[in-house]
This record gives sequence, structure tokens and C-alpha cells, in this order.
Amino acid sequence: MDSYILDVPSAHTYVISFLARAVVDEVLPPSFLSDPLVRSIGGAVIEDAMRLLSREHYGVRLERVWGPGDGRPVADLKVAMDQLLKEFLLSNELDEAKACVKELNSPHFHHELVKRGVKIAVDGSDTDISAMSALFKFLHDTDVLSSTQVRKGMDRCYSLLPDFSLDCPAAPNKLRSILDNAKRDEIIDGNYQPPDPPKKKTEIVTQVATAPH
Repeated sequence: MDSYILDVPSAHTYVISFLARAVVDEVLPPSFLSDPLVRSIGGAVIEDAMRLLSREHYGVRLERVWGPGDGRPVADLKVAMDQLLKEFLLSNELDEAKACVKELNSPHFHHELVKRGVKIAVDGSDTDISAMSALFKFLHDTDVLSSTQVRKGMDRCYSLLPDFSLDCPAAPNKLRSILDNAKRDEIIDGNYQPPDPPKKKTEIVTQVATAPH
């Protein structure tokens, strides 16, 4: 755990959730957590996992342990993300936005937060792009948003770039600006290369029509 925490500050939470969910899914027997040797080695991790399993309706709670963590449907979670992102662009209150993101309790769904934030910024002004980049940096620097989720979110943005461009022809350049900011702020690896966006349907049809038979 000491080594894990160096790379992943939230490792303690992840491991206790993994252990508790493993018991619920019958991957581990409940007796595993009460084994004297395991308890002596695991310490607080084992105690916290047992505490999760002792909560009322623990089975239902742990079914959602990997998110959405507060039990709301994914569609509602997306609406909540849009609201907090748009409110942030109006207020520029970083701490308030951070509190709202943490209340969602869905760290494994933060790639959706990145994707939706990028889309809102791309459809907006250059000021919105700068503000959204600042929010991503703040969330990353305060251990709320991981680099892995940023990368996943950017991957999704580039896969949706043709759709983004329908609403905003300048989307490719704006998306590149956000990516450059992310690399500058070190919230994504400097060597990251975005995937090629999928071809538009019209391009595919043209290629098929002109291909030699």
C-alpha cells in the first residue's frame, strides 16, 4: 500500500472497495477478511473493507462502488455534469466546481466530465477554453481528476471530432488548444498522441465508389 499510494493517492479507497466488492461477488469468502494473518498484514485496509460490508444494504451500495457512486442513473449524472460545468464558466469558482465534482462520487466516470467540458468549451469562446483548461488543471492538482481519466476523455473527444465540427467548424483547432494546455499543465503526458478521428460517412462512401472493382 505504501508503494501504491505514491503513484495513486486514492489507492486506499480503491483497495478497500475492491476487497469489499470481491466478497459481495463471492470471489473471496467473508472469512478471508477475518483471518488473523490477513488482518495483521492488511491493518486499516481490512478494517475499512469490513466496515463497508457491515453497512445497511451494503450489497446494493457495493454494486455501484465503481460508479456512478451516488446511485443516480448515468443519464442524470451527465445532466449534473453539464450543469456544474456551465455554472463554473459563469462563476469561475474553482473550489465550488471541485466540491460539485466530488459530490458526484464517480471518479471512474470522469472521462465523461472531460468530454463534456471540452464540448461546452469548444462551442463557446476562447475565454471558455482557457477557463475549462484551468478547471481541469485545478481538479488534477487537487487529486480529484486523474491523468488517466483526462487521457480517456481526450481520446473520446477526438473520436467525436467529426460531430463536434458539425456544430463548430473551428472545433479541430479549439480541441488542439485544449490539448496543448493539458500538456503544458502536465495533466496529460507530453508524448500523448490523439487517435485519428473516424472518417465521415461521406468520405467512406466516396472511397467505396471510387475504389477499383
